[in-house]
Amino acid sequence: MTDRMKSFSIWIQFRSLRPLRVAWRIAFLVAIAVLVNALVPPARVEAQGQTNLVLAFYYAWYDPGSFGPGRTPYQPPQPYYSTDGGVIQRHVSEARSAGIDGFVQSWYGPAANQTESNFQTLLGVAASSGFKAAVDFEVGSPFFTSNGDRASALSALLATHANHPAYLRVDGKPVVFFWANWLLPVGEWAQIREQVDPGHNSIWIAEGSNLDYLSVFDGLHLYNIAWSANPAGTAITWSSRTRAAADTYGAYRYWVATAMPGFNDSLLGRGQATILRDRAGGSYYQTSFNGAASSAPDMLIVNSFNEWAEGSNIEPSTEFGNYYLDLTRQLSAAYKSGSLAAVVAQPPPATQVAQVAGPSATPTATPTSGPSPTPTDTSTPTETPTVTPSPTPVASPTPQSDGQIVYIIQPGDTLIGISELFEVPLFEIYSRNNLDETSVITVGQRLVLGQAGQVSAREAGDQFPGAVILADGSVVYELVDGDSLFSVAQKFGLSIDELLALNDELDTESILQVGQRIVVGFRPLPAEIGGSTDRPVIVVSPTLTQAPSATSTPTLQASPTATERPAATHTPQVVATAAEANQSEESGGGILFALFGIVTLLALLGGLLLYLGRAR
Repeated sequence: MTDRMKSFSIWIQFRSLRPLRVAWRIAFLVAIAVLVNALVPPARVEAQGQTNLVLAFYYAWYDPGSFGPGRTPYQPPQPYYSTDGGVIQRHVSEARSAGIDGFVQSWYGPAANQTESNFQTLLGVAASSGFKAAVDFEVGSPFFTSNGDRASALSALLATHANHPAYLRVDGKPVVFFWANWLLPVGEWAQIREQVDPGHNSIWIAEGSNLDYLSVFDGLHLYNIAWSANPAGTAITWSSRTRAAADTYGAYRYWVATAMPGFNDSLLGRGQATILRDRAGGSYYQTSFNGAASSAPDMLIVNSFNEWAEGSNIEPSTEFGNYYLDLTRQLSAAYKSGSLAAVVAQPPPATQVAQVAGPSATPTATPTSGPSPTPTDTSTPTETPTVTPSPTPVASPTPQSDGQIVYIIQPGDTLIGISELFEVPLFEIYSRNNLDETSVITVGQRLVLGQAGQVSAREAGDQFPGAVILADGSVVYELVDGDSLFSVAQKFGLSIDELLALNDELDTESILQVGQRIVVGFRPLPAEIGGSTDRPVIVVSPTLTQAPSATSTPTLQASPTATERPAATHTPQVVATAAEANQSEESGGGILFALFGIVTLLALLGGLLLYLGRAR
C-alpha cells in the first residue's frame, strides 16, 4: 500500500472516531461539572429572623360589662363591644399609628365563639390597611376537651386563616403563638406537631421558661416580664438561652422579646400569684422596651394593646389618655431606626394618675345594653402628653457581653439614689463593687448593678433577705463570715435536712467558705401568670347582630371556612430560601451527589481506556 493510501486510511479511521471522541469529551466535562457541583455546595441562606416587627397581644372578648369598678384597674373612655367591626377598625388604626405592625389575638379555636368570628373580622380589617394578624392559641380553651380537639383546631387554622393575605408570616411561614403550652407535656406536643405540621411549615412560638419545649416548638416568648425589676437582663438572658437551643436541636430558634407598660392583676383573685408593677410615669415601659430591643429579638411584642383586666393596656384610657400610644409610637420608630437610646419619655400630665391599684373610685361610663356606636376618636384627654427625642442618651443600666448590668455614674448621682432608682438594695451595690458606706463615687465611674439572668433581692421579699433569685427561679445566698449550715437554715426558715436537700453537694460534714453560694429556696417563675385561661370569658355566638358603627368600616374580606382553602398569593413578611432546619438534609444529599459524580467519572474513564485499547 502506498504512503498516500495509508494516510488516507488513517484519515478515514480518525473521521469515524471523531464523533465518539467528541461524545466522550462532553461526557467527561459533564462528569467533572457534576463532581465540582457536589463537592462545592451552594451557599446556604440562613433564616433571617430579626424582622424589626413590633407586635401587640390583642383581646377580642369584651363587652361594656367587662369594665368598671372591681373589674378593671383602668377604664376606657367608653366601654365597647369587641364584636363591633368599627371598634376593631379603630384598634387597628390606633395600633398602626403607634408603629405596631400586627396583633396577636387570643383564639379559642374554630368552633362558634367570639374569638373566631372576631379574628375573621380582624383579618379583613388588617388586609385593607396593610396590617398583620396572628393567633395566640389558647391551649386551655373551653372548646378543647382533648388533644384531638387541639390538633383539629390547629389543622383548621393552618388550612384556613394562616393562608389569608393578612396573616403574619416570617421567613415565608405563618406564625402561631401559644399561651399555656405548659399545660401539656413535651411528649404530647411532639405527637400533635407530628400530626398537624410534621415538616415545620409554620413557626410555633412557645410561652414560658421551660426550654425543653424548644425540642418541638420553633421559638420562645415570655408573656409576662412584669415580675422583673431588671427587664433588660431578663430579656438578654432568655434571648441567649433561646439561641443556644439552636445548637441543641439543630435548627434556628426564634426569640420574641416582651415589652410592658406595667401590670396589675389584683382584681382577678390570683392570691399570692398577683403581680403589681407600677408604670412609674412610663419609665418601666421604656426600660422594658429598651431591654427587649437590646436582646436582638426576631420579633418584639407589647403586652398588651388591650388586656384591661391585667392593667397592661396601652389602648387609650381615662387615666392616661393617649400617653402610652404616643410613647409606643416614639419607641417603635426609634427601635426600627436603631436610635432607641435617644428617646426620653416625658411623664404623664399631673392630672393623670401613675398607677391605680384596685377598682377606680367612680365608673367613667354607664354600660348600656347592646353594642355601642364607636366614635371616630374615643380618646378625650384635655391634655396631650409630649414625647420628644432627647439630643443625649438617657443614662440607664446597660447589659455587657459578660452578662453584667453596668450603670455609668452621672452628675448628681448618689449610691442611695441609684439604689432607689433601680430598685437594687444598697448592700448588693456595695458587694458587687467592693464599696462600703464610706466610698466616694465619681462621674463616669462604672457601677455593676446586677448580672443578666438574676433578679434583685428586693424581688425575693422578706422571705429571702440578702439572697438573689436566678432566672430559673432558684434562690441563692452568698455566705458571709460567721455563717454555718444551722444559721443559714434558721435565717431562711429551713431545717438542716431541707437545706441539704436543696444542695446535693452539701452534707453535715461540709466545710463552708465565705463567698460560697448555696440554694436556700425556689420561687416558681411567673411565666405561667397572665393571659386568660384563669378567668371566665363571655362567649358570644358569631350570629350576634351588631349595631352599626359610627366609623366607616371597610368592606371585609370573607374569611375561609374550614372546608375552603383560598388560593390567595401571599407576600411573606421576611423571605428566605433555606432555613437551618434543612442543613443536615442538604449536607447528606450533597455527599450522595458527590459519590455519584465520582462513580460516574471513573466509569467514563474506564470505558474510554477500554475503547482506546481495543482501537489499537
